Amino acid sequence: MGWLCRHCLYERREKPRRRDVLLRFFHHLFAGNAVDLNAFECEVLLAWLTEDTAFAASAPWRKDPLETTLARLRTSAAEGKAATALAVTTARTIIAVLRETPVTSTDSPAERDLLYAIAQHLDEWDRNPQGLDARKFGAGLSYRRQALRSTRHATVLSDRGARSISTRRLHQSSTWKQKTTPTDHSVSDRRSCSTLTNACVETAGERR
Repeated sequence: MGWLCRHCLYERREKPRRRDVLLRFFHHLFAGNAVDLNAFECEVLLAWLTEDTAFAASAPWRKDPLETTLARLRTSAAEGKAATALAVTTARTIIAVLRETPVTSTDSPAERDLLYAIAQHLDEWDRNPQGLDARKFGAGLSYRRQALRSTRHATVLSDRGARSISTRRLHQSSTWKQKTTPTDHSVSDRRSCSTLTNACVETAGERR
């Protein structure tokens, strides 16, 4: 954990940005679990979902109303709850609502890129456009991992996933295990941190 940047190591959960909340959604949906948010993340998501009346008027919201979810988020933020679990179906509705509503003045290009990427991969997991063999990959985590790797339309998430594999291999190599000086280590910290997803998302936002 020593090579992570300060935000990734300490502030992602205590001072979350919208992109951090989106990444938490993606990671949990990728694993197939309920999305667990802490009080700070609940506060960020609550503010996001209530900043524009267009959210409540959107088709995904009308199909699966989120008023009860808003109440839970509000309570969790006020009471400082350590974890609030959102069901997979509710989490998917939230992503759909955020994705289908117009861009607001508080949206950043990085957040929109990440949101579009998550929506794309969720759709691919549902439709299986790559035609992945269910007998080989099943319908769980292995399937979602392969779908992410083989997507026909690369995103900041699929690109980062491929690079993460290379990073893990680098960690396992003898070269990586060699002793470094404190100066070398600080350079390594910065380079490794740049491979994290939220750093990639920031870069994606700058491309637009």
